[in-house]
Amino acid sequence: MHKVARKRFNQFMKQRLGHFMVEIDPGPVGPKELILKTAVLGEKSVQEKTNPDYYFMSGYIGMLSWMQILKRYSFNLRTASAIMELGCGSARLIRHLRCIDGIRLVGADVDPDNIAWCQLNVPGIEFNVNDLRPPLLFAEDNSFDLVFAASVFTHIPLETQHVWIEEIYRILRPGGFFLADVLGSYHQRQMLNREDMDCLKKNGQLVLDAGDDRASLSTQLIGSWDVFQTRQEVLRAFGSVFYVHDYLPRGLDLLILQKLSLYGHEGSDKQEQWL
Repeated sequence: MHKVARKRFNQFMKQRLGHFMVEIDPGPVGPKELILKTAVLGEKSVQEKTNPDYYFMSGYIGMLSWMQILKRYSFNLRTASAIMELGCGSARLIRHLRCIDGIRLVGADVDPDNIAWCQLNVPGIEFNVNDLRPPLLFAEDNSFDLVFAASVFTHIPLETQHVWIEEIYRILRPGGFFLADVLGSYHQRQMLNREDMDCLKKNGQLVLDAGDDRASLSTQLIGSWDVFQTRQEVLRAFGSVFYVHDYLPRGLDLLILQKLSLYGHEGSDKQEQWL
């Protein structure tokens, strides 16, 4: 199945890049123990997530979907010079962007084991370990055209959420895009009980920690958190810093965000001036 997904991804990228596209070897599958640390909901999904065919297929499909979305907002891959993935894990996603000739690719993750494996097995990308809190010491102001974070803000504690949003704003160039997904209605139905749902609706947020038996398997393994927020709270948090182009309901809900100016923040309260 992953060969079909690879062909579709390559066809799209060739269409977008022309002669700026190069053929690449996707490299090895991430080890099972590392994959389990990233976005595994429960025991039932372990076999699927660690299957090599699924691993590559999901990587190609994920990157194709995000590149197609960015195309709608006139993001130009041919003029992009630097792209970063926050929470890259075993580089299941960002490795496929090595097909862009001359691009600077950077992966960061809080887990040193994932980063050490990537440095040995996925050439052509700069990999860095980051702390639980900003700053990203390797990243200068206004240095990336695109930052994406797959299943990252789903696990960032609410008390540090805003400083991470501010940090991504800092490292993006004016006009740059930020793609981030969050836990939406699908995961609410899968993981929360009636009492949880009432609490979420009342407070706008709910967190399951690693000791909660309803928490995702990845959260239990790495000792993090599953962070739920209502749509209104998500828009308030991210829209206070970025221009929110869209909030797409999916398996993981996806935010399409943009830094529009060097001068201050252009969040939800200022969006009308850009329409």
